[in-house]
Amino acid sequence: MFSPETLDFLATNRFMNSREWYAEHKPDFKQYVLQPMIDLVEALTPTLESIDDRIVTEPKVDKTISRIYRDMRRAHGAFYREVMWLTFKRDKRMFPGYPEFFFVFSPNECFYGCGQYAPSGETMTCVRQMIVRSDPLFRKADKVYRSEDAYTLYGEPYKRSRFPGESAEKREWLDRRAICLVREFSSFGPMFSPSFAQEMAQDFQRMSPVYHMLIAAEQAANELRVDG
Repeated sequence: MFSPETLDFLATNRFMNSREWYAEHKPDFKQYVLQPMIDLVEALTPTLESIDDRIVTEPKVDKTISRIYRDMRRAHGAFYREVMWLTFKRDKRMFPGYPEFFFVFSPNECFYGCGQYAPSGETMTCVRQMIVRSDPLFRKADKVYRSEDAYTLYGEPYKRSRFPGESAEKREWLDRRAICLVREFSSFGPMFSPSFAQEMAQDFQRMSPVYHMLIAAEQAANELRVDG
């Protein structure tokens, strides 16, 4: 289970920025950071597999668990991350760019959700077509978003609406470069709760219509690429 020690380790490790310090305290990393992430993956697996049996749920680093080491090509002298995450999606080698479920935490924030990072233009065109025609998959996704005050719709918005003739509700979705439905937490209390995994699993199940809408859009975009 996550604890205040989880966040203390990430903050201190990032501040020390020392391979020697990390090596000395690696057992703390395994106890307070890595093992709770493994436990969470295992707890979420039944729910995720019920949503899509092709989602990868292997509880390993570079499968579902982020590395704590930073990419030194972009690290600018910082060896370690203080932001850690879990990602659950289809095998990226076979399904590049597909949507995912995710959980992100650091000493400064904690959130999870469902969405698609940097979708292609073709994919977003297919998403928007589904929205404009009020496809049943979109209606289910929109119902989920509006049924929970705790959910926020994210994605970089366009400065000016490209669909001024559509309803305000549809424009919330249409005028974004990507789509993510997110639940953010204002404190870390829920993360430290024994029921956190269960609550996240329930939210992932509720968010699944968003995932299925994005999957359908990605598949439609792939068919367009093949036909083209």
